[in-house]
Formats: sequence, C-alpha cells, structure tokens
Amino acid sequence: MRRSPSRRRFLAGTGAACTAALAGPPVSPSDASPSTATNEQLGSDVERRLDEAVEASLAEHDVPGASVAVVSDGSPPLAKGYGVADRETEAPVDPEETAFRIGSVSKPVVATALMDRIERDEIDPDADVSRRLDVPIDASEDEPVTLTDLVTHRGGFESTNRGMWIPDEDDLRPLESYLRNDPQKRVRAPGRIGSYANFGYALAGQVLAAHADEPFHRAIDESLLRPAGMADSSFRQPLPDSMAEAHATGYGSTGTYRDGEFPLLGLRPAGSMSATASDMGRFLELQLNGGELDGEQVLEPGAIDAMHERWATHHDRLPGMAFGLIEKSHGDVRTLWHNGATLSFYSHLVLVPEYDFGLFVSFNAPAGSAAATDVVDELLDEVLPAPETASLTPDGPPARADEIAGTYRSVQRSHTWHDRATSALNAATIDVRFDEDGALVTEQGAATERWVEIEPLVFERTDGSRRIAFGEEGGEVRYLFHGGSPTALARVDGLDRLSVHGVLAVGTVLGAMLALVGWPAAALYRWLRRDGDSGFPGWRTAVTGDVVRAKLLAAGSFSVLFASVVSIVVHFLATPLMVLSDPPATFQLLFVGTGLGAAGTIATTGVAGYSWTSERWDPFERIQYALVAGSLLAGCWLLWYWNLLLPPGVT
Repeated sequence: MRRSPSRRRFLAGTGAACTAALAGPPVSPSDASPSTATNEQLGSDVERRLDEAVEASLAEHDVPGASVAVVSDGSPPLAKGYGVADRETEAPVDPEETAFRIGSVSKPVVATALMDRIERDEIDPDADVSRRLDVPIDASEDEPVTLTDLVTHRGGFESTNRGMWIPDEDDLRPLESYLRNDPQKRVRAPGRIGSYANFGYALAGQVLAAHADEPFHRAIDESLLRPAGMADSSFRQPLPDSMAEAHATGYGSTGTYRDGEFPLLGLRPAGSMSATASDMGRFLELQLNGGELDGEQVLEPGAIDAMHERWATHHDRLPGMAFGLIEKSHGDVRTLWHNGATLSFYSHLVLVPEYDFGLFVSFNAPAGSAAATDVVDELLDEVLPAPETASLTPDGPPARADEIAGTYRSVQRSHTWHDRATSALNAATIDVRFDEDGALVTEQGAATERWVEIEPLVFERTDGSRRIAFGEEGGEVRYLFHGGSPTALARVDGLDRLSVHGVLAVGTVLGAMLALVGWPAAALYRWLRRDGDSGFPGWRTAVTGDVVRAKLLAAGSFSVLFASVVSIVVHFLATPLMVLSDPPATFQLLFVGTGLGAAGTIATTGVAGYSWTSERWDPFERIQYALVAGSLLAGCWLLWYWNLLLPPGVT
C-alpha cells in the first residue's frame, strides 16, 4: 500500500569527463542503415526524424554504432540498431542481441527496483540506511543518511574515483568489500546540498541487496530485470558469455574493448549495466505504463507515479530530482532524464510522461555525448511543442549584487582521495558578474549568458529558457543552483582559489631554482674567481661548514620532492585507471619520497630559524635560505592540499 509522501521528500535539499572517441573511418550512410526489432511502427514522422537524426549524428561525430529504443503514444516499443557494433568485423548493431554498456543510466533502473520495494512497504526511504547495511557510513544519529538522500544525490559524500574502474577482473572484489573497506567521506550534512555521487548510489544498491539477502546483481535481476522480461540485460561482472560475445565493442581513448572486456566497476549499482535496445524499450514502457508490461502488473501499483514525483529540489522555482531521474523543463513541459558515460560508451534516457514519450540512445564511443544531444533534441522538438521565447530586460542591479558576484565551482569533487586535483580541474566552474544595466552574467569557459532577477536570488535567462538560483548559508550567499542538475556549485574563496595555488606553485619553482641552480652556480662562480687563491678549501672541508650543509639539506629536500612527484605523475599516466580507483603497492611506495621530502622541509625550516642566531651566516645568506625554506613549505602545503603528500587514503 502506498504511503503518503513525507515532508522531507519534498523539502530535502531546498535552499558529471568523457574522453574523446578514437579516430576511425567515418560511418557511411549505408553503414548506418537501421536494423529494426519490431514490425509495429511509431508515427511515421517520429521514426523518420529518428532515422535522420541518428544517421547524421553517427557520421558527424564519427561514432561506429548506436542502439535506440522509442516509445510514443502508447505504441509498442520500437528498438533499432544503427551502424556497426565493431569496426573490424563490420557486424551491424542488432537491437535484439547487441548489448551496450549504459553507464549511469543504470541508476534509474536501480531506483525503479527500490521504489517497488518502497511501495510494498518493505523499505523505508526515510530510515537511517546505516541500520540496514553492515558497512561503515560517515554519519551521525543527529544527521542520518537516508535512502532518499542517496537516490537524490544528497548524501553529502565526496565524489572520487575510488573503487570505480577495475581493469582486471581478477582484482574485482564484492560490492560490500568496496563499501566496507574503501568508504568515501561525508563532507557536508545530508539532505541539503546536492552533489552527484556514485558511492551514494552504490550504498543505495546495497540496500536492495541487503533486503534480498543476495549479492547485488542477483537482487536486481530477481526484483526487476527478470520480471520485466529484460533477459539480455545484466549488472553481472564479468558479463555472461552469451552477452559478452554479442556485446558492442567500445572505442575510447584508453583502448578498444571487445567481447565485454572493458574496465569493470567496483561500485556496481552506479553504472555496470549492459542492455540491448529491445530490453531498454521494455524499461521505457514500464516507466510510461504504470509498471505494467504485456498486460501484467510487474511493479506495485503506484510505484511509477511515486518515482516520477519530485523528491528534492534546491529551490521551488527550479527543476529538481525525481526518484532516480532528473527533472528538466522543455518549455512548459516537464521531462525526466538520466545520462551515462563510461570510458567507451555514452547513453541517454529521457521520459516525457505527459506526452507518453520515452527515448533511449546509446553509442559505443564517448563522442556519443554530442551525438546523443543532437538526437534527443531532434526528437523532443518533433514530439513536444516549441518552447515559448521571451525577451527579459533587467531593471537595475539586484540589491545583493555584491554578495552574489564571484566564482563558483561544482561541489562534485574529491576531498580526501589522491584524485583531488583532477576532480577540481575538471569541475564545472562559473564566474558571476553584473553588467552596467544590472543583468547577471555567467561565464563558463567560452560560454557567456545573461540573466535577469525575477525574485530575490532567482534569475531567468533573458530568452526565458532556463533559471538559476543562489543559496545562502550562515546568512551569506554561498551556492549557485542550476535547474536540471543535481549538483550545486559553491563559492570559491581564500585558499581554495586556483589562482592562489598558482602563485604558491610559482614560488616553489623559484625557490627550487635558487637551491638547485642558483647556489651551485654561485659556488662555481666563486671558485672560478678565486684568482689562484691556494687556500680555497676542498670539497671535504666545504661540506663541513654549517651554511654549505644547510644548503645541501634544502637542495636535497627539493630533489626528493620533485623526483617523487614526477614518479607519481609518470605512474599515473602509465596506469591511470588502476591509480585512480585502486592504487597498487608500487604507486603507494612512491609516497616514501614525498614523506622524506616533507621531513627534509621541516629540518630546513628549523635551520632557517637557527641561521638568524648564528654568527656564521651573513644577512644575505639568511634571507636566501628563509626564502628557500618558505618555498619548500609552500610546495609541501600544495602536495598536502591535493592529497599527494601521504599515501592514498591517509589524511
């Protein structure tokens, strides 16, 4: 029996980098001709537009193949394959047999299974999940993490690559092992600020597994995939042999993956599902038909309606989150969507319940991101009424313009893992300022947009197509919320500014140059200018002097630090997936060098202080040495900030 939605469901939270596809021959129109899985036809205009859009996108973006499913106006699902599953064999994409890796589109599949159990009163979405799971969760009794928080990306967890990409199946551990032994830190209170988190969804999937008392892949299979007749879909890793052999080849910058031998996911519920177009058509039908398939009620009545409700939003004037799906407005029409990117596949699912329309597209190359955008936009333009445009003009600057202006960075970042630098550099960053006419201007890369305030802290784009809002914390404007994104952006202040880190990095390099180049060059110059002074000391005498030994200590510390950092970077470039997800012992041993460099830095700092009390140091040498010691401290602080001073997981 369906429960009444809790207050938290509606008020919780009020207030995602793809690599390029490998180069290859463009797909010709003949290669892209579709293979169809059913004789029933959609409306001819929709299918014609679909064929044109997919074929054009494959050619334009140099993607080998596509797997597509569409449901419209109550018609049976239409599943189609385009292009080739493998460029070498030129095997066509078969919508009935060729599975594609759907990445994070797995998440709404997991959410559907969970909602069915919620509607059966078997799982409470607002209960503390730590009481259901035998894994440590960084939470407190006063601020418990709930299933609602996890599914709406409001668990408060950091976002790292820990436990994500596992290149070798022999290294793959059970899901519960990653959750228990490699937990990710909670960096903010749950239920308030959204931040897309794969770890949170892995916990949500483990709730389903714990309820069924089975491994996750069996639990999702028995609770949803099998009842829904999705026999050619699986979360298993490695895939069953029959699916692996028919699986589309994935093309990405990290390699070409055939027969299902792509990197596996430790956090399985976050994105390990592979599925055919035919099976995804059944999933679309399940979502648009109230949980009914082939005349049978597969899901608990009311489960789909409850899932499609809004469960969280950062602001009432912005789109938010359904249960496992993201809201987005197409004009006045509400759509629900989710995408999924892996190292060699890209997928996108969109539902329009009001128009009984659903679309799933998947491409076997990361460049499918652009291709999917083209296809989804084309189809929505065909099915939905054109959004009304507006022309908004500002009426002077907002009263809190000075508080709003600044730089905002996505909170979807690593905090304690050694991928903190890569996550910060890839995080969406938006600069906010105001024009003289009072319009708010956002700049993200080369994109510039203008916005007009429609109510305090809420802005609408000048063409009326989208809205953003700002959120407060402690009475100060701290957050920027984008409608249609579960992830907030936070104001960047103080030592978190990348410009500050740039200045410190430059200072570190200059200090290193002084110690490693300047001091030896000065010593050599003095030796060449000694004018035959036979009393010039040999090296054994020279290194016994306090000043020379101190300089050797500082130079040695710099040398060890730089050598260690270079080795860490080289190891990362050689084995990026392993280093980011489950760093081997060879990588962790490299941090012995950074530890020795840090110890040398502490000693250098102590000598710098001593130099000001010793008569053997002249004032110029003291100043030089203090600058070098300061640059060493700056370098160590930078390494500490980016979690590169100590071995992974040690904070």
